[in-house]
Amino acid sequence: MNTSRIYVRKFATLRTRQKCLAKNIQQNYTKNGSQNVSFATPGMLRKTGWHRQKAGSMTSDTTWDTTAEAPIRLRGRAHALLTLEIADLPTNVLQAALSARLGAAAGYFRHAPVLLNLNAWAPTSASHVTALVDAVRSCGLVPAAFRARWPEVERAALACGLGRMLDTEAGQDMEQPCERRPPLIISEPVRSGQRIYAAEADLIVLHSVSPGAQLLADGCIHVYGALRGAASAGVGCDTQARIFAKIMDAELLSIAGLWLGAEDIPANWQKCPAQLRIDEGWLRFAPLP
Repeated sequence: MNTSRIYVRKFATLRTRQKCLAKNIQQNYTKNGSQNVSFATPGMLRKTGWHRQKAGSMTSDTTWDTTAEAPIRLRGRAHALLTLEIADLPTNVLQAALSARLGAAAGYFRHAPVLLNLNAWAPTSASHVTALVDAVRSCGLVPAAFRARWPEVERAALACGLGRMLDTEAGQDMEQPCERRPPLIISEPVRSGQRIYAAEADLIVLHSVSPGAQLLADGCIHVYGALRGAASAGVGCDTQARIFAKIMDAELLSIAGLWLGAEDIPANWQKCPAQLRIDEGWLRFAPLP
């Protein structure tokens, strides 16, 4: 028996089946337009010459582009959240205190996601979590996650749709400085309404920052012009971060969660070269070297 002949015959039969199947798939795709292809081999596609008939469905080398078709992709990445450390007090007192604390800078925090630190809340206060969430939303903030010490408070927060913030493992050395990315350098003026975030890096602006603009960085912020917008350095809770400006005329300044509004900046440090840092738990100004 000639085995090579049998092999060639079987191979030819397989090719014929592939051609028919590929032709049917192509006809159905062309007919229905948005129909998803559930099965197609690269060999079948090469034979039919079907190369990227629909944008994002096939690559030029007939390899199936799984990333283009995936409806959801999960990415593990750290994001900075504004944290509210909330005392165990009546809701109306907390709401009034939050509104007063935001003051004229409330517009900068509008629609900002926040983490509610409820570690100070006793189990008996769990019934007030819903009212607290509503009060925070009324101030323009978006409660996104929480931390809680007691299971009763945790269950109440979960019932409000808040996410449980994962704590770091006990074995991790959080004092060890993390490796930083190269600095983000902005060579153009930052206009009103712009928001620039340098993740895991310093932010350097070579021009001025207009009122209504917002700068954020996990590291330090350097402005080689006038800083007239908002600047938040050390948003990942880096207390060693600083803000440097050739002309300090900011609407809001923040380092590692501590912040000052324009009315809190001393007059002798306004509209002059200055730097801002954390010293013994307080924000302090100093002249540029």
